[in-house]
Amino acid sequence: MARRISPTFLLVVGLTCLTFAGILGALHGTITDRDRILSESDAISKSAAVRAEFSGKIADTLVPHDASSPPLAIAQSNQVAAAAVRSPEFQQAFVAALPALYDQLVAGRGTDIDLDPALVDQAIVKAGGAPPSGYVLRVHSGDIPDLKRPIELMQRGAVVFGALGLLLVVAALIWTRHRSRAVMRIGRWLITIGLLTILGFWVVPQFALLPFGGWSAVIGIVLATGEWLVLPAALMTALGVTILLMGRSSDAETRRRNLEVIPNVTRNPTRPSY
Repeated sequence: MARRISPTFLLVVGLTCLTFAGILGALHGTITDRDRILSESDAISKSAAVRAEFSGKIADTLVPHDASSPPLAIAQSNQVAAAAVRSPEFQQAFVAALPALYDQLVAGRGTDIDLDPALVDQAIVKAGGAPPSGYVLRVHSGDIPDLKRPIELMQRGAVVFGALGLLLVVAALIWTRHRSRAVMRIGRWLITIGLLTILGFWVVPQFALLPFGGWSAVIGIVLATGEWLVLPAALMTALGVTILLMGRSSDAETRRRNLEVIPNVTRNPTRPSY
């Protein structure tokens, strides 16, 4: 005879599915929040990763980085490019192009993106360089990852895992004989997920990713835009603590009542005589 599935197993699988749904939903909501990400355009434009990416393009345009160019000229072009990408003019040009870059990344529109030529020329001249006539600092569409499909899968995955997880949790609560223990397990799950959300969207971006610089800092900036999740996560944690405390109190009360109905048996201290 096939063994009946344990309600505890259903509950664990259901909570795991809900965990995946929460992760996918949080990432999807953060990445697709265009206004929040664009509000951090100044910080993104000043990140070391962005500066390194564009300074390389500018330096190679000023002096080709190959064996035919003198090493001194290459070094000077690198210095000019590094100074140019730190200028307010370049930052302004990048901020103006960031909405198109974001749309290319998220929607995969497949178009090349040009930074404002006038602002780029001003940045190079201000840094002591001489931009070629008609120079355009261009980001080719093939150089930008297309996240449209992964983002769609995130959304669908969040819905599927969420529906399946909720169904399994409800089924486990209906079939279990120890409902209070199952509810306390849900409370512990709420506490864990709440704390991990705060860790992932506030603590890690601020104290682990941003200090490292590079693309880690850019990822940290994007994740930090999900700080709106911190308050719901804190409420989730508080709810979990409340459920856990109430469950333990209910268990203690149940044990006390069970002990009250057990008859007191007094053993005879004298030994029987034979």
